[in-house]
Amino acid sequence: MNGDLCRPGCCPVCQARFRGASRCSRCGADLSVLMSLASEAFVLRRAARESLRRGEYRAAEASVQAAQQLHATPEGDLLTWICLACSGNAIAEQA
Repeated sequence: MNGDLCRPGCCPVCQARFRGASRCSRCGADLSVLMSLASEAFVLRRAARESLRRGEYRAAEASVQAAQQLHATPEGDLLTWICLACSGNAIAEQA
């Protein structure tokens, strides 16, 4: 899922804020797939942070990149740069 589709935490149909339900409170759109993707991305970011703590920088990088592909967030962008820097790929990415 691309973060540019809508504001984070909003219905992609009508832009109403998520209220923690699988249906949009305003337009009735089914949000269960979006919620599932966001949840999976959250789990992957948590795995990336745990990999960083263990010094497994390549694994952290892979996890955060997979998370950002599912549901891009500004915090995920920051975590991506941290993982790239720790794995030594940040300089290679800029070159």
